[in-house]
Amino acid sequence: MVREALAGLIEDELEEAEVKGVGTATEARGYLNWAERLLLDLSLPDLHGLRFLEQIRRDVPELPVVVLTAFDEAAFRSRAAELGVRAFLFKGEDAAELVAALRLDGDRTGDGSGLERLSPTEREVLLLLGQGYSNSEVARQLQMDEKTVYSHRRHLMFKLGLEGAQELLRYATLYYAGLD
Repeated sequence: MVREALAGLIEDELEEAEVKGVGTATEARGYLNWAERLLLDLSLPDLHGLRFLEQIRRDVPELPVVVLTAFDEAAFRSRAAELGVRAFLFKGEDAAELVAALRLDGDRTGDGSGLERLSPTEREVLLLLGQGYSNSEVARQLQMDEKTVYSHRRHLMFKLGLEGAQELLRYATLYYAGLD
């Protein structure tokens, strides 16, 4: 049921996408050579998603992969980042985040700083944090829920390879000051 709902969302939002919903790494292997992108759940019944991602990187290194998971584990995020995923999203997040991560337009390789991987909203959050705004002030400025700001902060830390809130705030301050 969830797989079908995700497939419907992706087909509606990404008109050019031909969606193949599968439930195992074994099934997915059959599509890897022609797939343009992959939405990967870490909870696969036949192989842990990160192990499958390692195999994908070995066999089809250029395939864009977005991880969608229920696991908020720093070790999983770090390993996924090392393996070059486009995004690491949590189930229950806004569907727009998933759609944005799956879009193939725009350069996602950039200069390696991670900035090129940020969405426009993530850049706004980064700028406001750099100006010293609190989470609640960022939420008010951008007219979003404070929990959404926390989600954006988590995405920023992942995409920029930062280890915690202090590193994020330091980075945001330098970014805002133009010293990054």
